[in-house]
Amino acid sequence: MRAERRREIERQMAQQKETKKGNGLFGALAVIYLLTGGVFLYFLFKLNMLPAGYLYPGIAILAVVTLFNIPAMISKKGKRNRKILASVIAVILIAVFCVGSYYLASTGGFLKSLTARNVPTEDFLVLARSEDMPEGWDSKGDSEKEEIAKERLDGQYVCTFNSNNNIYASAKALLQQKMDVEYDFTDTAGSCLDYLLNYTYDYVFLPAAEYTALTGDEYYSYKDSMYTLYTVKVPRETSDRTKKVNVTKEPFNILISGTDQEGYRSDVNMIATVNPVKHEVLLTSLPRDLYVTLPSFGEKDKLTHSRIYGLEETQAAIEQELGIDINYYVSVNFYALENIVDAIGGIDVESPCAFQTIGRDGYDIYYDEGINHLDGREALAFCRERDSFESGDMTRNENQQAVLKAILEKGMSSSTILSSYTDVLAAATGSMFTTMSEDEMADLVKMQLKDMPGWEIKRHAIKGTPDMDYCYSLGQYASIVYPIEDEITMAVDEIAKTKLMD
Repeated sequence: MRAERRREIERQMAQQKETKKGNGLFGALAVIYLLTGGVFLYFLFKLNMLPAGYLYPGIAILAVVTLFNIPAMISKKGKRNRKILASVIAVILIAVFCVGSYYLASTGGFLKSLTARNVPTEDFLVLARSEDMPEGWDSKGDSEKEEIAKERLDGQYVCTFNSNNNIYASAKALLQQKMDVEYDFTDTAGSCLDYLLNYTYDYVFLPAAEYTALTGDEYYSYKDSMYTLYTVKVPRETSDRTKKVNVTKEPFNILISGTDQEGYRSDVNMIATVNPVKHEVLLTSLPRDLYVTLPSFGEKDKLTHSRIYGLEETQAAIEQELGIDINYYVSVNFYALENIVDAIGGIDVESPCAFQTIGRDGYDIYYDEGINHLDGREALAFCRERDSFESGDMTRNENQQAVLKAILEKGMSSSTILSSYTDVLAAATGSMFTTMSEDEMADLVKMQLKDMPGWEIKRHAIKGTPDMDYCYSLGQYASIVYPIEDEITMAVDEIAKTKLMD
């Protein structure tokens, strides 16, 4: 009898120990559930993108489930089957909380990157001939490069050009502060490069934007013949031209500026007119070489070169040319388009004709007349090509619109958003900036989730007359596109129609 009694006591003690262990596991799971749920709710309220009609019923259901789960898991006398059921529900919700928090945090970080802007600076370059480049130059650190630059520049004459640009004057003063140089002056930035390559001077000092504009022009093909010995960065003042509206109730215009790789030229200039009430978007393209007046200087130049003086200058030039208000702008490095298109699994775009071009990687790309399925590399080349078309830039503008429309339509589909969401965010992060606030973007997302409307996307391309004329930034004649009054009037009328409220 004593042996049986002892075994019974041992069995009861083991059972109690197992029960305590189980209760401890259930309690730990309850704590994890509460912590992950709290983090999820924090991000949910912080992002503020979910409509109230979804948010509050969802929170109510979650509260009811929590009131069942937590007591069931932490109760010392609760039935084991109920504990197990509550734990299974908790594990599922913990997974939902973790995935949801990740997506919400990624979205919040992306929105912050879209609106976070460093103090803009303008770069000025000391250029030298490539044949004089020090051995292993590209692998040297910044401090080592500066030491070499100082050694080479001290006591030298540097060629610059005559300009009343205050930022250029500041840059020249800063260079003299760092290096013992003297300046000789010529009339244009282009002649500085000529003097460098014909050995009149060993060094020239130019704004990086002017250098990029010149070496990207058909009249200059000697970018590989020189290298940057030293760079001076000058902070640039900008004016906020944002004209805020209630983006869910009032129509607004957004300037979409697609920059070149260096970010100094606006190779894509498109106005998106958004009517959030009628759920309409009108994309209006302007020729990159449109001959406009630079508002800050009162001088004429290509629209693409206005970006040299800041995106605000481009915005002001377009507002002045069309006589409209632009509420916000979005700056996109157009080379990021490759990654975005790849992230959404490619796009279908209609080509007006069959043609061949060369991709950024140097390999040929062929397009058929009609619908083509394009990956990122092919989509970028499709946007950039103009020589294959009789109307050149005009057809390129229409092709850029077609690509943007295809991205918007596929990107807004539910299947694409769910399957490629984080890939799209990663592709766009660091390549875009907008003057629209985080709250305004959140309001648009909230409206879309609430109503789930289908958007009608229309397109219009402004045409012009190709010619040659003097360009302020180049200091010489170059190919331009004269605006046609009827085309401007037609574009402004279409924008006005889109903004009409029902």
